Amino acid sequence: MRNVRPTDPPVVRVSARAQAELRPAEALVFDWTRLAMCCAVAGEVSLRRTTTREAQGSRVFVRLRTEDGGPLVFAHRRAYPLLVGRRVEIDCRRRLGMRSFSSSLPPDLGLRASFGRAASPLPDDRRDQLGAPSSGPDRQPTGGSP
Repeated sequence: MRNVRPTDPPVVRVSARAQAELRPAEALVFDWTRLAMCCAVAGEVSLRRTTTREAQGSRVFVRLRTEDGGPLVFAHRRAYPLLVGRRVEIDCRRRLGMRSFSSSLPPDLGLRASFGRAASPLPDDRRDQLGAPSSGPDRQPTGGSP
């Protein structure tokens, strides 16, 4: 794995299947959904499709670099810091005839940062691979009552 610097802009790779499913006037957006009324930072990053006109016309979205000149991909300004230094893959599958776009980001990416746990630069965001203690079924409890 290459060294990741926190200043590296995110790089997005859109699969051939996802490119084929996008319509000519559509773009993909990593949007920010606020989850709490009390904290402006408590939120989640989600992937959705929108019109290129909406994405390009809004000051809220930042255009992301795509590999191989792929389709237009944007990120909400609050979601962008969570994407910095990452390589993100986007794919699309049809479910019951509906297009469903997905990314390689961990599902709880926004909440991790909101609760003070920064996301790891690992592609699948698993900390166990770095030698951190696991909380899985193989781990024996230490201390405390049985």
